[in-house]
Amino acid sequence: MKLTKKKLETLKEVLKNKDEALLAIGQLEMRKGHFLSEAHNNEQKFQVIRAELQKKYGEDVQIDLQTGEIQNASNDLKKT
Repeated sequence: MKLTKKKLETLKEVLKNKDEALLAIGQLEMRKGHFLSEAHNNEQKFQVIRAELQKKYGEDVQIDLQTGEIQNASNDLKKT
């Protein structure tokens, strides 16, 4: 007893598509891991810069990212 050629081809096609989908998912998961690592690294860099700015200008310092203007510095003498 055998499957018909049409049924066998359909089965092969479905399994091929499933394998391709699983491969694509794996590739996406690898990219996701890369992006998560990049986000983590940038968060660490941000925290270092933030700590430096807070040390220099005070805990409540605000920086306008468009102009670089420093606001709410707790020690105006520290501004440079």
